[in-house]
Amino acid sequence: MPTYDFKCLTCEKRFSKFVSYKEKDQVTCPECNGKTQQLFTGFLYKKSGGDTAGGGTSCTKSSCKGCGGC
Repeated sequence: MPTYDFKCLTCEKRFSKFVSYKEKDQVTCPECNGKTQQLFTGFLYKKSGGDTAGGGTSCTKSSCKGCGGC
């Protein structure tokens, strides 16, 4: 199940909830039990493998082999 971000339409509290896709429209605010609106947030995509640019590895100045990550 994915985690969705919500904002309460009554008290404006922002929170995240681990809920199934089918149940996301039924989420209520944990503070005031008010109706919520789903927020559309970005996500992180990290390509795995390799020492090339976009390869998903991290480096420091001492370990950088010209990957462009530093």
